[in-house]
Amino acid sequence: MRTDEVKLTRQHQITIPKRVCEALRLRGGDRLEVVIVSGQKLLLKPKKLIDADDPAYRLGREILEAEGQIKRGEVAPWSEVKRKHGL
Repeated sequence: MRTDEVKLTRQHQITIPKRVCEALRLRGGDRLEVVIVSGQKLLLKPKKLIDADDPAYRLGREILEAEGQIKRGEVAPWSEVKRKHGL
């Protein structure tokens, strides 16, 4: 594992080395989650945001809604599920 050193600016910013950005496919404007590990290490995790128009976003919302319905004891016949989703 190769390590790189970065400098924290007065504005609390760092520059991520180009080779790291390329390896992780990071681009300007991407969001990173910052995690403090064991009180002494910093971990940056890439966050990928999904547009509300993206089918994956809609599917995720449908899954969350379905899980809530299951927890509440609400069910739908399989034939209705197939009709709703065009199966």
